[in-house]
Amino acid sequence: MNGVLIGLPVDGRPVVRAQVQQLVALAGWELRCPAISELGHFRAPAHRDHLDDWLRAQGREADGWVLSIDMLVYGGLIPSRFIPDEGDALLARLALLAELKQLKPEAPLCAFAATMRLSNNNHNEEEKSYWNPHGKDLWAWSFHSDRFEAEQHPEDEQQAAAAAARVPQAIRDDYLATRARNFRINLALLDFVADGVIDRLVLPQDDTAAYGFNIAERRLLQAEVAERDLQDRVLIYPGADEVMHTLCAWSVARLRGDAPLRLRIRPSDPAHWQDLNPLYEDRALPDSLAAQMQAVGALEQEEGADAALLVHSQGPAQGDWAMQVPLRERPGVRAALWAEFGELPLAVADVAYANGGDPVFVAELAQHVPLPQLIGYAGWNTASNRLGSLLAQLVLARGHWQSAANCAVLALRLAEDLQWQAVLRQRLRDELDEARSEPQELAAAAEALMLHEANAWLAAQGFKERIAKAWLPWQRSFEIGLEL
Repeated sequence: MNGVLIGLPVDGRPVVRAQVQQLVALAGWELRCPAISELGHFRAPAHRDHLDDWLRAQGREADGWVLSIDMLVYGGLIPSRFIPDEGDALLARLALLAELKQLKPEAPLCAFAATMRLSNNNHNEEEKSYWNPHGKDLWAWSFHSDRFEAEQHPEDEQQAAAAAARVPQAIRDDYLATRARNFRINLALLDFVADGVIDRLVLPQDDTAAYGFNIAERRLLQAEVAERDLQDRVLIYPGADEVMHTLCAWSVARLRGDAPLRLRIRPSDPAHWQDLNPLYEDRALPDSLAAQMQAVGALEQEEGADAALLVHSQGPAQGDWAMQVPLRERPGVRAALWAEFGELPLAVADVAYANGGDPVFVAELAQHVPLPQLIGYAGWNTASNRLGSLLAQLVLARGHWQSAANCAVLALRLAEDLQWQAVLRQRLRDELDEARSEPQELAAAAEALMLHEANAWLAAQGFKERIAKAWLPWQRSFEIGLEL
């Protein structure tokens, strides 16, 4: 084992904990995290004092730290949106950062804290109870208020006022107070960067749009970062669940003294990708990619590249498997594309859809490149989630892209992102009423689909790996846990 990173993920889901440990192991390093039972569960926050004690106990063995501030302060990413604690009590929890830094000052301490999201729906599963029925109106009030401030269009002012009027004043006041409390935490983190406690800070924008209260907060944070000349140590961009991946990759590369990874980048749909604004994000796809490249310390380079990255999109807008939104257009993949990679190892970021890969494209891809020969694939959740995690894999597996361990990661991602999210989750939802199904019934149906259908697909593609176990970590079909 080359070194040990001490990690505190946003929660215990496999994709933000176990799968990141798997990536770090590709580099011959250990990512040591608290037990899943210590990380809370869905809406239930973690026992934060226990986590503090656990972190203190790891201090002398840390070659580096990668810490979720949402877990440290609120007990998890989802609890951060509704936990009732007062601001001063939450702020006091940040003092542990300086204590950890003192235990081993030479170990880089990386931290990340999400800008609280704004969901454009009326589902309160991950929000305060009043998100049902007021979520869409809260989103519209936020979006149009901020766009009016930026562009001064009278119709935005009218729409913001109309949406606000549909939400009781007490709820609006509570929502703004929660946002202000959390923003205060994120602002305070800049002091820790300025004081040298935090070596690298990422403030990802969780599920966002081009305008909103969260975007106004982003602008304020960016201004403060610029005023304090912290741009080389503080990154702000769309994302959330992938930040553990990218900060681990950056930490290992820095501690190993690696030169930047050089990538030749090709879009599958060059006519549209420059203007494609991925769902749940606030900027064009190439800008999100550039942010994730900076996050892991990779460079775009045409000649002398280490590997090729194919970014697959289709048309001017994403589809969304989870929300059952089809692609608007499918211009296809230009035939000349496949000859442009030469002998370079190839990784694929599949961003045509949110919340799952593109089965049509992957079938075409397999005709040109046997899938087990890829060095990485990602198609889960948001564009930034998959871009960041894939780039992290390429950095961490560098020098071992053809290893059995990296191929296992590839097989897992295709099974989860393509087979589960894009294909089999849709079948499960068609066959079962998830809201009326018992958790055990839902989990058994999910596992049966993965063990039979996904394994048959892996075999047909020439993979040696098979799924041995599948489960639903949060008793719902949106995310799945897989063991190969």
